[in-house]
Amino acid sequence: MIIWSGLGILIPLITIAGVIVGMFLSAAIGFAGMGPGVGIALAALGNWGLWKLIYPKQPRILVDQATGQQVKVERSHSLFFIPARAWTWILAVLAVPAMGLGVFGERGAAKEAAKPGYKEFKAADALIDSKGKGPTHGNSETATSAAAVFSEQMKIMTAALFTGGSKKNLMTGGEFLTYCHESQDTIVFLCHVPSLRSYKSDEAKDGLNKVAWIVAQGAAGKLDPDHKKALLVGLRGITRYGSILQGKTSDEKLSGPASEETSIFYPIFASAEMTPPASGGNAVQETK
Repeated sequence: MIIWSGLGILIPLITIAGVIVGMFLSAAIGFAGMGPGVGIALAALGNWGLWKLIYPKQPRILVDQATGQQVKVERSHSLFFIPARAWTWILAVLAVPAMGLGVFGERGAAKEAAKPGYKEFKAADALIDSKGKGPTHGNSETATSAAAVFSEQMKIMTAALFTGGSKKNLMTGGEFLTYCHESQDTIVFLCHVPSLRSYKSDEAKDGLNKVAWIVAQGAAGKLDPDHKKALLVGLRGITRYGSILQGKTSDEKLSGPASEETSIFYPIFASAEMTPPASGGNAVQETK
């Protein structure tokens, strides 16, 4: 519950606007981790400027004719009983640790980005961000075909076995956006699941994982007819992976719990003979 007086309600609005602008600017210059700190600092600056304009330089003075006592009349603006102008310094102080965390975050991100295969994996993962980039992709023609099979079968089976979720998901349009990556010894399916967060219960999550594993085994058939390759299946939502399944294409059941650590993909993408396309579903073959 927000408690304010006067125009104090503008303070959270300024803070939200500052953080949004800070996140956008930081991402634009390649330092997304600094976004919150920059945003809070901008909010502090915006708060200072706003109240500089609102509060009059010469406050109104009333004089008690009987006693001659002067009383300064000034409208009160506060948020959670804290004067509006004091929030400038509160936000400025909060910006310092936020900046510090941003620096550590950027160092961690830089260290992660330096790992072999990181950029290749991110390029492939970006292709399934939204339906506008196409529903299926792969690093070869057969991989793209396998991605199409996986996508279609996931759509059919989840519609038959699960209820709920959004059929008009803005990012996916209700499609299971899929990227398939094949290397000499591993097959990877990356899938953007529509409304992944709607699979809330452990039972629903476990059921989705089992369906994805069965579908991946079937879709990988043409890529691995002898059933000798390793198989990884990553199920993601809008921004992050909820489950990463791993085993062999010959495994009938999943062995071990699902992971959420995407670094498991990096070595596969780093050592692959075929690299992911920059866009669309056409394969790009390295020349040697």
